[in-house]
Amino acid sequence: MKKTITAAAFAAFAFAMPALAGNVELTDTNKTAITELLTADGYQVGKIKLEDGLYEAYAKKDGEKFEVMLDGDFAIVEIKKG
Repeated sequence: MKKTITAAAFAAFAFAMPALAGNVELTDTNKTAITELLTADGYQVGKIKLEDGLYEAYAKKDGEKFEVMLDGDFAIVEIKKG
């Protein structure tokens, strides 16, 4: 038996995807929270943007550049040097 997905079911799933991925929005409040979090860890924070459902903060620490990726709960997922 072949199963197919209706257009309405697909649209409902696509609409729900952001909620399933976490509520990641780039607001001034979120930027402030990320800046405060990273500053407390010794970073100087520059630009913050969204990338692949994560917050990406460009920061410096001890004279080195970093890209710090955080999830929707502001937990650090990855830190890339350079």
